[in-house]
Amino acid sequence: MDMIEHPAMPAGSIGGNLAWTAAAVKDRDDWICRLAAADVAEIEAAVQATRAEGLAIQEISRDDFSTGRLTTRLGALRAQIRSGLGFGYIKGLPVARYDRETLIRIYWGLCRHIGDPVTQNRNGHLVGHVIDVGDTVADHNKRITQTNAELCFHTDSCDVVALLCIDRARSGGESMIVSGVAVHDELMRRRPDLLGELYRPIYVDRRGEVPTGKLPWFGMPLFSWHQGRFSGYSPVRQYIDSLARFPDAPRMSEAQREALEPYYAICEEAEFCLRLQFEPGDIQFLHNHVVFHSRTAYDDGPGRERRHLMRIWLSLPDGRVLPPCFAEKWINIVPGTRRGGVPTDSMPTIPLDPFTRAYA
Repeated sequence: MDMIEHPAMPAGSIGGNLAWTAAAVKDRDDWICRLAAADVAEIEAAVQATRAEGLAIQEISRDDFSTGRLTTRLGALRAQIRSGLGFGYIKGLPVARYDRETLIRIYWGLCRHIGDPVTQNRNGHLVGHVIDVGDTVADHNKRITQTNAELCFHTDSCDVVALLCIDRARSGGESMIVSGVAVHDELMRRRPDLLGELYRPIYVDRRGEVPTGKLPWFGMPLFSWHQGRFSGYSPVRQYIDSLARFPDAPRMSEAQREALEPYYAICEEAEFCLRLQFEPGDIQFLHNHVVFHSRTAYDDGPGRERRHLMRIWLSLPDGRVLPPCFAEKWINIVPGTRRGGVPTDSMPTIPLDPFTRAYA
């Protein structure tokens, strides 16, 4: 089968260090920063220093959150996230030891060693929560992350998403990640006749988060090739399906619909899909342009026992140049600025934490 010609596609497979497989990653641990007691002590000292300076959480910069010898390892982790495998983990943060304000201060400070926080919803929240609040998948103005439903492979609207595990579910809730580059190359190998369809815009429901002057839907390619570099965007499949509520919205072609089937199937295959069970104290960092993520459905235990992740969206000040099509979703894509996130009319004066009262 011949490759569909397209002016903005690579001539062949992309490969490189970003095109990893699950088996290869499991055999290495350079994507994990394990915290020892001395590291935790340095983190706690950084917290006290920010308080002594009178800094509100949102005011804390990377330089304000000095972590001593751990700083070198955080720098190596950042390099892995930005240009190595495209993801990294911090493991061993004793989350049960801290009150909510201290925990957010630590989480924020560590994230500032990776990038700059950006707003992640229409309310301007800089610290969000992935927790089942009783919303339903059928509510087209809510994100599926606020339910306990399975999530298909997707990306968030930021350079890097950071997820801190506070509590696990009673069952399920497994994190799954894949190399977008490896999936792209495998699709090129299996179905070169369909690959070009994913370089054309796929239209998606904005689910109520509509920037000023924009329509309630947008179109972006799943794969982009810009200035000799791959950038991926994977939409939540249910958001493609809910586009049907807008009778005047563009629709996918049959060829695009056909191309999505092997794409999602490859993402789920054991060869490519790295399955990870979040443990309390884990922080997962994913570079959205090259790594796609998912989760299995889950069940929470009774009472306060529930799966609870904190989320921060990060912009990389030295992030890659993005294809112009990203501006339809991100609005601002200029490198060196705080780009991505969900545009809001105003910025909060503190990192809003809507669950503090309920779960303090």
